[in-house]
Amino acid sequence: MDRISTGSAAAEAGRTHSVHVSGEQEAHGPNRTTFAPGVAENLRRGGWTIVEIPAGLTLALLRDRGAPFRGDRYFKEFAAGVIETPTRAGSIAYQPAFLRGSLNCRYEECEDLIADFNRSAPRGCQAVIGSAAMYVQILWYHARTTGEFPLVGGYTWTSDRYAEGHLVVGVFGRERPIVVGPHPKSGRGIGVMPLIAPAA
Repeated sequence: MDRISTGSAAAEAGRTHSVHVSGEQEAHGPNRTTFAPGVAENLRRGGWTIVEIPAGLTLALLRDRGAPFRGDRYFKEFAAGVIETPTRAGSIAYQPAFLRGSLNCRYEECEDLIADFNRSAPRGCQAVIGSAAMYVQILWYHARTTGEFPLVGGYTWTSDRYAEGHLVVGVFGRERPIVVGPHPKSGRGIGVMPLIAPAA
């Protein structure tokens, strides 16, 4: 799978190595999902970066670890009503870009775009919309390794539900720029950053 077409001028090509989340034994346990070696190499050659996501990753856990959230509003006003998608330990591939055509689309429309994008995924892979915790982890990692946050000035949909909508994750500013919040069905100003996971 090659580099994705971007919907944001701020997006850049993915780096071509993998990283493990330090201190997370779950990321290397017997239930961990991983790409086959040949698939992983093809993804890297196509500009995808592979990261390891631990099981049980949550937004609160990331906050405790120092993730650069922009204030506490999400945790004070919205967290209690959110159903976070549980994370499984394993590999995830990303590129720091919106999927072409996804900006200003509703969540359901982005699901359809991901399904279309999935048709070009290599055997053994599946394109997904990640949880808010997964996106925060990836954005934070990317900034620490490149010095720049991706998706600046925009939001990506996530799989986490809130009331009649979903959580979105965005990047605004430079100091502690990660914003998380609920969004109703309108997709104005929102796109989707596709993630590639090993097929179940």
